[in-house]
Amino acid sequence: MAMLVNALRAVIIYAILILGIRLMGKRQIGEFQPFEFIITLIIAELAAVPMTDISIPILYGLVPIFVIFLMHLAITLISNKSIAFRKVVNGSPQIVINADGIDSSMLKKLNMNVNDLLEAIRVQGYFSIEEVKYAIVETNGKVSVLPNNDASAPSGIPISLIVNAQYVEKNFPLAQIDQKTIDDILKGNNLSLEKVIFMSKKDNGFFLQPYGAKFITVGG
Repeated sequence: MAMLVNALRAVIIYAILILGIRLMGKRQIGEFQPFEFIITLIIAELAAVPMTDISIPILYGLVPIFVIFLMHLAITLISNKSIAFRKVVNGSPQIVINADGIDSSMLKKLNMNVNDLLEAIRVQGYFSIEEVKYAIVETNGKVSVLPNNDASAPSGIPISLIVNAQYVEKNFPLAQIDQKTIDDILKGNNLSLEKVIFMSKKDNGFFLQPYGAKFITVGG
């Protein structure tokens, strides 16, 4: 009998969740705004308790779920009416690559690092910062890219040599370079290791991105 009750409660809660998720729209989890993702986590927790513990009245689970869905509906409606409210709840898109290259201050504000950014643009099909004219972190965390049509794609995958002002020593043999050569390149451009957020080798040249300044290309 207890198993039958559990099964019936599971069916009821499942049907309610399906209805609620349909009301939230057909976006994928990766496209959720921050508040929608939080709501999803809360609902999952609320649904699990009455589904597994039959000593808890099922209404104790369903009522909070309905309240959460109503909150989502209210937030969505207000966001559609008010730009200021939408900015508070969802945030706003932020440019992380511009005409000067990587915006290190914006990366810090978004709690991102260079490796996160490189991975995001590789997913979009770009393996070099120079191939990207602008990159924007959207409010759902995804990165949108406007390509730089004047830049040519590298013939191979660029090799990171400096990331966040630190040598990536394991890549030196792969790039067939040593630390002294890197230091000489930095010195020739009036830079020190502490001033460089990113450096990579591509084809026969190098890409240098200082903190708070325009990127520099060296050689091919």
